[in-house]
Amino acid sequence: MHKTNTFFSVVISKKYKRLIFPLFFFIVSVSSVAQENIATKLGYEADARLLIIHADDLGVAHSENRASIKAIEEGSVNSASVMMPTPWVLEAANYAKENAETHDFGLHLVLSSEWKNYKWGPVTSRDKVPSLIDDHGYFHNECKSDMNIEEVETELRSQIHRAYAMGLIPTHLDTHMGCLVQTQELMEVYLKMGKEYKLPVLASKMFPADLLEKYDVRIVLEEILTIMPEQYEKGTVEYYTEAIKNLKPGLSTFLIHTAYDDAELKGMTIEHPDWGNAWRQKDYDFFTSESCKDLLKKEDIKLVTWRQLKDAYFTNR
Repeated sequence: MHKTNTFFSVVISKKYKRLIFPLFFFIVSVSSVAQENIATKLGYEADARLLIIHADDLGVAHSENRASIKAIEEGSVNSASVMMPTPWVLEAANYAKENAETHDFGLHLVLSSEWKNYKWGPVTSRDKVPSLIDDHGYFHNECKSDMNIEEVETELRSQIHRAYAMGLIPTHLDTHMGCLVQTQELMEVYLKMGKEYKLPVLASKMFPADLLEKYDVRIVLEEILTIMPEQYEKGTVEYYTEAIKNLKPGLSTFLIHTAYDDAELKGMTIEHPDWGNAWRQKDYDFFTSESCKDLLKKEDIKLVTWRQLKDAYFTNR
């Protein structure tokens, strides 16, 4: 039987900088929050299985951009998010701007810089966000829970404003490496950005019900799925195939990483095999395959986008 990964409640392997999403103490049913049926809102049957196949990390590298764009244009990927502080962000932002009416691009809000020799730092002037950076002026290697919350909010606003300044009109917000869901205080800033900028925010039923209600979060996913090192070792194709077959009714998403296993990615991910160059190539291979398309059709999975959700829930809001 397929065992799902609920993204915001898992402990990432030690190889991935010992990143932790400590939400176990946050597990609260959202039954107290009136949730409209998302499927019927989008025109599907109430028990339809809706899926967003979402490519993270656009902007991080030219290889990541090229592979993700091809996976969107020719494969089954139908959504992506862009990291505004990263070296190749302009290429991703320009593509998003050129396809503003048709494609689905959100913002992958960033507070960490996890690779060994390949780094980025805040969009905000560094002297204004000292708790967010290391001794070299880069974001910290991993998610930190002791950052100054006002500085976090300042940086998130800077990233959002930079996107609009580049002509990228985001369809949604999510969080790189889960850094914004470590504590309730950080989570509040994250949800606050969605409410203020009138954007859907990636949130699951693991989020505290009182926060979902406070920030009027009406798009709550059944499952947020991403392949983990233990599943990767057993086989990418096997994991994704079983995950698709076992999707629950309601809205779910795959968070994937599509890039080419080329010299650029080998250099970027050196000494970091988890979520590295070979891993990203395998994500690309599966989600551009005909077998993936056939499986989605056979299982009657309805592919939807954050753009559709934004239009449905935030128009005239």
